[in-house]
Amino acid sequence: MKTKFYSFALLAFVATFMAFAPAQAQFRIGSDGLQFDLEDNHKPVQASTIIMVKKSQKHNKATECRIGLGNISTIPTFEIGWNVISSPNYGLYAGSGVGDFFNINEWKSTQVTVNLLQASASNLSRTLGISVGLGIRANNYRFADNQSIERTTGIVMPYEIGRSEKGRLPKKSKFNVASVHIPVEVFFGNPHKFAFSVGGYCDMVMNSHTKIKYEGGQKTKVHNFPTNFIQAGAVARFTFHGVSLFASYQPTSIFKSSRGPELQQWTIGLAL
Repeated sequence: MKTKFYSFALLAFVATFMAFAPAQAQFRIGSDGLQFDLEDNHKPVQASTIIMVKKSQKHNKATECRIGLGNISTIPTFEIGWNVISSPNYGLYAGSGVGDFFNINEWKSTQVTVNLLQASASNLSRTLGISVGLGIRANNYRFADNQSIERTTGIVMPYEIGRSEKGRLPKKSKFNVASVHIPVEVFFGNPHKFAFSVGGYCDMVMNSHTKIKYEGGQKTKVHNFPTNFIQAGAVARFTFHGVSLFASYQPTSIFKSSRGPELQQWTIGLAL
């Protein structure tokens, strides 16, 4: 998983730079950091903690592209939210008697996101622009009842948790989905002051597993459930001095069609 992620991050970085950089820009490492010599005026643009490319155009207009952490972007470095399952559909289980089994504790079902790479393009006054990012995301669904899920002939089925092999009683149970996260947002206003942004995201699932913790610290995990590889949604965000409130909706079902219940989710949270 790590090898795939770092390869994807490198490709995304190169593609973003090639899209925004001038055709005749020259790159070199200078004493003050990374430098780009632009064909227009041959003056180097320097950046030590971020990489910035700035192109001047006619009528005193300009476009900026910044790549890295700390830029003018609404994509946060760290984000935490709380998941709520929306309109679950258990039609696949009609007549099986299993009932509505994917019941979670919303306050303990969290979404944690860390964006490792950010890029943005904005007008010169930095009041209108677009932000993109690349990161990792973990969705945790904490079961409210003393139950977990398993794969039975390829279909997700619930079961009641009993004692462990050592005779320990269960304390908590959850289902986890880990993904590579790609957000895109259009923002209005200055994210360093106040801004509103709307956009979407695409998550590529790398792993899914259940985890049961028993008394005494014993744990068990089961991996690779039939989740949808692509999970996409929409997001709206208010940003005030680098701190943001967001709400997102994911219409893509967590599980594949005819392999588990149809589950969409809302997420509400905070970001830095």
